[in-house]
Amino acid sequence: MLQFSNRRADYGDTYTDAKQRLVFSYVWQLPVGSGQRFLNRTGLLNGVLGGWNFSGIASFQTGFPITIFSSQDYSNTGSASPRPDRLCNGTLSTRTVGEWFNTSCFSTVALEDALAAGSPRWGTSGRNILTGPGSNNWDLALLKDWKLTERFKLQFRAESYDVTNNPHFAAPNTTVGSPFIGQISSASSLGVPRDIQFGLKLSF
Repeated sequence: MLQFSNRRADYGDTYTDAKQRLVFSYVWQLPVGSGQRFLNRTGLLNGVLGGWNFSGIASFQTGFPITIFSSQDYSNTGSASPRPDRLCNGTLSTRTVGEWFNTSCFSTVALEDALAAGSPRWGTSGRNILTGPGSNNWDLALLKDWKLTERFKLQFRAESYDVTNNPHFAAPNTTVGSPFIGQISSASSLGVPRDIQFGLKLSF
């Protein structure tokens, strides 16, 4: 339900608006082995040390917008997503999983008083006014090719997804009136823990 008495409070970013996102991929053929700068020779040494490739994908993204809600509808309109009053900006210079935003900047005290006085109103807090946790992820791979014959080629792959095992946090609790407001208690469904896998591929 729109806040018809304060339409500006419903003007805001979409829930999927990540302001910044950077993704880059790379492949590096290690300069070792036959035809390379170091140990340019054939034979067993080249079979062990030559033909390696290092590759990866790195992605960095800022968080998605979040809205602060009230645990009760003090506007007396039956709103399914009531909002509190916003007393200050709410953004912290240092954010932690225990306090992602300044919870003291959001209050329902005046809304409760207005409802009790018979003049209920909407809260002044807008939609999607704060930003949730961002993410960064590094996927790495190490590959080695062996040419067995003119027809057959064997490839070894060692891959690691989220090699730094960096946590990807979900949005914090954003409900005024909850004892856990401002706290992050779960991981994001977009992130996965570090995963390491090995594989062999035979091409012919």
